[in-house]
Amino acid sequence: MKKTSLVAALLAGGLAIGTAGATLAAETVKIAAQEPGGSFYSYGATFAKLIDDNKAAGLTAEIVPRGGAFANPSSVDRNLAQFGFTSSNAAAWAASGLEEVYKGKKAENLRTVTGAMQSAYTMVIARKAYVDSTGLKSLEAMLKSPNPPRIGLKPTGSQVPVIADMMFQSVAGVTLAELRSKGIVTQAAPGQLTGMLSDNRLDVYIENAPAGTATVTEMTLTNDMVFVPIADKTLTDLAKAGLPTGTMPKNTFRGQDEDYRNPVSATVLVTNKDVSEKTVYNVLKTLIDSKSYIGEQHAALKAWDPAAGCQPENAVLPLHPGAEKLCKELGYLK
Repeated sequence: MKKTSLVAALLAGGLAIGTAGATLAAETVKIAAQEPGGSFYSYGATFAKLIDDNKAAGLTAEIVPRGGAFANPSSVDRNLAQFGFTSSNAAAWAASGLEEVYKGKKAENLRTVTGAMQSAYTMVIARKAYVDSTGLKSLEAMLKSPNPPRIGLKPTGSQVPVIADMMFQSVAGVTLAELRSKGIVTQAAPGQLTGMLSDNRLDVYIENAPAGTATVTEMTLTNDMVFVPIADKTLTDLAKAGLPTGTMPKNTFRGQDEDYRNPVSATVLVTNKDVSEKTVYNVLKTLIDSKSYIGEQHAALKAWDPAAGCQPENAVLPLHPGAEKLCKELGYLK
């Protein structure tokens, strides 16, 4: 073979290899989670690793480290992220364009991958020293006090401020905006709020999270905390808003000596309707195949039942065709 022919052959071979490499390049999907420290972020890290490790799926995953249950549906609806964690109530609010939250803008592109992944409990937690010194044992009494408590909430984007606003209006006829204007509400990352409680710069923390969530676990281990009862009227009001009343079993967290009745929501993994059927199918199959591992990494997800997650009452939104296909193949749906 002539030298020029050999060079041409090598170049052609290199071009072929390069073209094949480009063909085999993995599709990257983004998972809308929340800031580091939150449960959605830790779930996202595990899911991304599983997706990356499943070479047969031909996918890689990136976490979007911001947002939360309230913001993620909008991000996925706009395809800024192809997947996202949210709550059952936030998914329903987004799809309907709930005026108080989404200003009438309906997230019409949302579809469900799987539902009922975990139960998230709404908790009102106060420093025991604050309760003992003031004698205030209900959120209503605290908010109506001449010296109301300093309250910590997650940042806007999480559903916690939305739920807290509903609670404030129910128990005391006051809005989150009004309390913010008085300078008694601090919104920050969960880890920062834990430190502020330890330093006595906050008195009350409101959360919506699963059993075993790192923030509340650390908060109750490093501080003497009291779980403030939630009034029946508030439970009724929030149930009407899409947060049914449930019970967090006693001793779920340190200092919680009794069953705790509260508004609950379930975690739902959503996607955009324009994500390919193959991609959604492969993502869900990867998660189902790794169910035991996911439960080992996250205690709150041990109870996830993929079959239940396929059912309409738990999916909340219509299943994506890729998820529906796998659910039928596995016998979870007829």
